[in-house]
Order: sequence, then C-alpha cells, then structure tokens
Amino acid sequence: MARQRSQAPVWSGVSGRASRRQWFPAWFAGVTMARPAALALAFLLAAHPAPVLAGHSTLSLPTGVPGMSEPHTASLLVDYFETFLREQNVEQFRLLVSTRYTEGTLCRLAESGHTQARRAAILALGICGTYQSNASVARGLRDSDLTVRRLAGDALWSIWFRADTPENNKLLEQVTILLGRQRPEDAIELATKLIERAPKFAEAYNKRATARFLLQRYEQSLEDCRRVLELNPYHFGALSGMAMCQLELGLKADALKTYQRALKLQPYDAALRERVSALEADHE
Repeated sequence: MARQRSQAPVWSGVSGRASRRQWFPAWFAGVTMARPAALALAFLLAAHPAPVLAGHSTLSLPTGVPGMSEPHTASLLVDYFETFLREQNVEQFRLLVSTRYTEGTLCRLAESGHTQARRAAILALGICGTYQSNASVARGLRDSDLTVRRLAGDALWSIWFRADTPENNKLLEQVTILLGRQRPEDAIELATKLIERAPKFAEAYNKRATARFLLQRYEQSLEDCRRVLELNPYHFGALSGMAMCQLELGLKADALKTYQRALKLQPYDAALRERVSALEADHE
C-alpha cells in the first residue's frame, strides 16, 4: 500500500487520499459516505458544546421521562426526527430532544427501539449526548440497519470531540486545524500541551498519534494509539491507526489481531473485513 506522507490517515478525523481509503474504512463523517445535507449539518453543529440533556447529573445517570411509556417515548422521538428530516432545522430538533428526553432514555431507545427510533436516538445522542452514552452509541456500529451504523460512527466522533471541557475541546479543534494544514510538528506541540492539561482526553492522544504517523514516528504513534484505547476501548479510529503503525513496523501478526478486534466493533464493515482476510491469507 502506497503511503502519502502529506495526507492524514482517515482514522484521525482528517481525510486522506482515496488510495489509502481503499484499505481503511472511512471513519470520519463526510470522508466518503454521501449523506443527506441535514444530517451532515447536524453533526457539524454537534462538534460544538451542546446543552446538557434533561435530568443529566454528574452524580448519577438519568433514568427516564416520568409518566411516559417507552412506546410513546419512541413514537414522539420519531416524530421529532421525521420533522427534522423534512425541515432540516437542527436547532429545533436539539431543543425538542434536550428538553424532553434524558440521556438514559435515548440510550435505551438507541439499543432497543424499532429502526426509525434507533436512528432518531443515535442522531440525538450525537447532537446532545455526553461521553456517558459512548458505549450505547458504539453498539450501534453493530446494528443490522446501515443508516444506524453510519449515524453511530458520526455520533461517536462528535461525542469524542467534545468529551472534555469547552476550553480543551477548543484546543482540540486547533490541533485538528493544524493537521488539516499539514503542520504535524505544530499539531504535536499543541496536542502535547492539551494532554498535559487533560491527561484523560482520549481524542488529544489520537490527534497526536496522527501527527506522529505523518512524520513516520510509528513507535510513538503506536504508543499514543494504545493510550487512546486504554481511555476509550470503542475508538475504532485508534484501532485503525494502531494497525497502520504495526504494518509500517513490520508487525503483521499484531496488525491482524488489531484488525480482528476492530471487526468485532464493526462486523458489517466490508473494507475492514477485506483487510482482515488479506492479512489472514498472508499470515498462513
């Protein structure tokens, strides 16, 4: 596989060339998958700090919306979702959801509602949810519905990018901008400062891993990927990055194990399955 030093790998949240994407799935919103403009706009806005969901507390998880049965709760959310698809009013959808639903209710609907309810819940969590919904949204990557899976991937990136304080989230945006401008050294410097301020901010390590990969510092990038996964075991982007580093270091057996782990998170990903099959054949 030809490696392009000037292009960021897709696991970073910064798009790369198509030649790279032929082996690595598009793991960032808008890299290769075509989506309705309203959904793309929703996740663009979701990258910014969102209001806390109704009933959310740093001391305990919300339990639900009092006085509403689960079927009625799902039906109302679907109504909001379908109105959003028609009118493309992200702020209206955000307001309706954040004032009526708890994060816990949305997590339950994301995993147990009918198809349209799961789609609506995943989108809502991508726009309004906190890091506490990470596991529930990640399970959407294994959903039988393609739209749910795509929404889940986008929602996770949105949640991960705003997983710390507003100030630290803003610094992360600046790191991402530096990567997009092909300034990896500056990105490393700023990401390192961010990590010193927020040592549990997984996405800061992921961005530094990206910059180090671009500079062919594969061992350092690999270590950053490991740290990401210690903090966030659902980070499919870091798994992809880890495997890419392992391949560059000639660790094909390790890369195969990493891709197999990623496939458990995304069992429907055809490109990922193809990569696993190729490595398995090469390993025999």
